[in-house]
Amino acid sequence: MADPARRSVCVLAHSHPDFSKGGGELAAYREFQTLRAEGRRAVFVGACEVGTHYAATRPIDTVLPHGEQEYVFSFAGMAEDRLSWDDPYQRRLMVEFLAGLGTEIYHFHHYWRLGVDLIVDLMEARPDATFVMTLHEMLAICLHHGQMVRTRSRELCKREAPLRCLACFPDQTLERFAFRKATLLTVLRRFDHLVYPSEFLRGRYEEWGLAGHRASVLENYLGDEIVALPRPQGDPKRLAPRFGFFGQPTPFKGMDVLVTALPLALRENRGITVAIAGAEREDVLRMFPTLEPAIEAAGQSLAFLGRYDPGDSVELMRSVGWVVVPSIWWENSPMVIQEARRAGTPLIVADIGGMAEKAQRNVDALHFKRGSPVDLARAMVEAAQPETRKRLGASLRDVIRREDFLRGLDAAFAPRPVPAIPAAAD
Repeated sequence: MADPARRSVCVLAHSHPDFSKGGGELAAYREFQTLRAEGRRAVFVGACEVGTHYAATRPIDTVLPHGEQEYVFSFAGMAEDRLSWDDPYQRRLMVEFLAGLGTEIYHFHHYWRLGVDLIVDLMEARPDATFVMTLHEMLAICLHHGQMVRTRSRELCKREAPLRCLACFPDQTLERFAFRKATLLTVLRRFDHLVYPSEFLRGRYEEWGLAGHRASVLENYLGDEIVALPRPQGDPKRLAPRFGFFGQPTPFKGMDVLVTALPLALRENRGITVAIAGAEREDVLRMFPTLEPAIEAAGQSLAFLGRYDPGDSVELMRSVGWVVVPSIWWENSPMVIQEARRAGTPLIVADIGGMAEKAQRNVDALHFKRGSPVDLARAMVEAAQPETRKRLGASLRDVIRREDFLRGLDAAFAPRPVPAIPAAAD
């Protein structure tokens, strides 16, 4: 059997971090960089929305070089849901390009903007190659952006079922839900190995229909540059009352929960402050206009730091005593939790899903009841005590090391064993 460490890899993602800095595309690109730094042959191929807008008005090649062994492609020929291609010509060009790379392993970090039909065609074109998929979210299970949150409320959805899905999307049909699930299950079962960044996510997919498939849990790697940074403890007395939120102002990230909790926490401790990194005040009010009274009540205790580069996240997190992850959806393996652990900054997280798994209660985090500003305020008041910050900061676990990450990749990249053919009876 060929040594996985010597086999060439094509890493594919639904975007390039130059154009979108979400957790999935960052994880994919950091894998590519790590393989290259290790001296392995690796190629990165990512979708590019910029090229897609350009292609809407004039001809453009499907794939364009974007750096050394890096390529971006336009998904202008895809169907509206970005799970398949409307334009078979564009899909065929993509398949020919990918097959022509000659890599022995194709590691997909998504199927959205890549296309399940493209995956099947590529598997047919390269039956000799090993195919691996990292599942970063639950889009295959849930039509609601993979969030598994009910569309008509903020209620969590704990399992997929056709009638439950129809209640969220009454304009769809039971037949379409059944066809969608069958198609995605069929394609995912064709992969030689599935990688999950968390046990929580693995459990959801196995319950959905992938139980028994060759799979492993492997945490995303932050990259050599971030992992090399020191982890100072800082002064607990100075840092304890300082809280930070890092991320996009989306409806599911729970920023509104944190902002609402702040005035409640200030009633108990006037020294508490919150810094919002990732949005300006106007961004938050555009999405959550009802938050204006809470923002006014917080006054100078609430600061908006605007957008930041992911490469600066660890340094920013060192300036606060706690990183708050108040998402109202399950999350799976939030990059912000890994970054906080690398920064040496303990966490306060909602008590569900990948957050509760990655930031363990009273080990390196405090938990609060998901979606509850009152309980989050209670946790913030507890966290603002210097002894609490000192205790949890000292027990903070570090992130996955490069050698452990590469070992996990090599195990996933190992070719699927060929079943032995029984000997003929005499």
